Amino acid sequence: MPDYANLEFLFHPNSIALAGITVTNPEHWTRTFLDSLLEFRFERPLYLVNPKGGEIKGLKVYQSLADVPNTIDYVISLVPARVAPGLVEECAGKGVKAIHFCTAGFSETGEEEGIKLEAKVAELGRKKGIRIVGPNCMGVYCPESRISFQSNFPKERGTVGFISQSGGNAVDIVNQVMWRGIRFSKVISYGNACDLNESDFLEYFTADPNTKAIAMYIEGTKDGRRFRQTLQKAASKKPVILLKGGVTESGARAVAGHTGALAGSEAVWDSLCRQLGVIRVDSLEEMGDILVTLLFLPMPKGRRMALIGGGGGASVLITDEFEKKGLKVPSLPQEIRERIREFTPAAGNILRNPIDYSQTMIEPGKLARTVGIISNWDGIDFLMGFMRPTLAAASIRGRMAEMIDEMLEGSRQGSKQIGLVIEPSTLAQEAKEIFPIIQKCVSLGLSVYYSFAGAASAISLVLSHYERHPSAPRIYRVH
Repeated sequence: MPDYANLEFLFHPNSIALAGITVTNPEHWTRTFLDSLLEFRFERPLYLVNPKGGEIKGLKVYQSLADVPNTIDYVISLVPARVAPGLVEECAGKGVKAIHFCTAGFSETGEEEGIKLEAKVAELGRKKGIRIVGPNCMGVYCPESRISFQSNFPKERGTVGFISQSGGNAVDIVNQVMWRGIRFSKVISYGNACDLNESDFLEYFTADPNTKAIAMYIEGTKDGRRFRQTLQKAASKKPVILLKGGVTESGARAVAGHTGALAGSEAVWDSLCRQLGVIRVDSLEEMGDILVTLLFLPMPKGRRMALIGGGGGASVLITDEFEKKGLKVPSLPQEIRERIREFTPAAGNILRNPIDYSQTMIEPGKLARTVGIISNWDGIDFLMGFMRPTLAAASIRGRMAEMIDEMLEGSRQGSKQIGLVIEPSTLAQEAKEIFPIIQKCVSLGLSVYYSFAGAASAISLVLSHYERHPSAPRIYRVH
């Protein structure tokens, strides 16, 4: 029985070969992997293989794996599906430990030829002692070992491990959360899972000391019993977030045409996650918001919150969103309002909760005093600031960085946690102004959400998780 928890050779190979990389077309998709490895400055031997030979970006192109003068740990296969079995045979002669088959055309087609071809590749791998990732996937992203399948991914190592049956979803989640401060220890896109599957990678990430939280996108399981046992062990040691694709009838059909996986009913997956203490989400956006909450928002004692921001309509909408998700927005008592009125005029400022501030309140010092008074009130457990750049005057947008400092300063006076909803702008100039503000929030360790609904859903889901499972593992301090 192989040691599935020990897949270090896959994430930290001593050498890589790109088999089947195109020589003639610099824009061909097979160049993506080379461009990414060069951008990440992969430090160990990198070999290019194509029967035509030649040179790409100063690197020699060998005509076959046999021509490579040294042993090869890891092969990224870019060859057509029909020649995949021959590549496995070649790899066996070079002592290859793992092959990542990127290309499609296997069991996901639903056709007998593709199904048989995939089975043959898997059987050859077992006979030759070679582990196989895929086929039909993007493979490995591991910043520590400088491996990536996208050149624009962050180069810094983080604490989140992501297991994805889909290559596109693996790309999307990294791109979606990297600007909000989330970094990954490792990401694996494993596709059809003809050999290594979701349970293997879940076991590995559970044992990996660099991975503090595990996120998963899966479309089906190879062994339901084993997966349940593995998931239970993982959730007992680390926070686990799971997005299950194909829980509707139409979604199940899409799954069958994507990775050939077996889907399952929504009720079954929902029950499984509740029993095992897994946070189940319904979208990649929700997964991103959950990760932000787990990593950047220390869990408050309860569900009572104060909302503070600009815009009467926004105040109504954000209150509705948080209340609908089971969070409480209690009205400020009269004495709190009177204390704020001492330095803030009544006109233009609504001080009930949400606190809708006007131009007057954003004068230097006033916002910090307001948040400080509210933060010391025992009637709330945490605060949420909100900013809508598209509705803010240029003078307000220009002072947003200082306003965030004041909110954070005020929240600390009462030791209340604070998060921020900063809605992105669709206007080019405003978006350009807001992006540095989001980066400032990340540098301060603040949780940043892009929508009222996203913030409300994520915070409520995480609170519900720890209410049901008080001893569940955490990756941020308890307040």
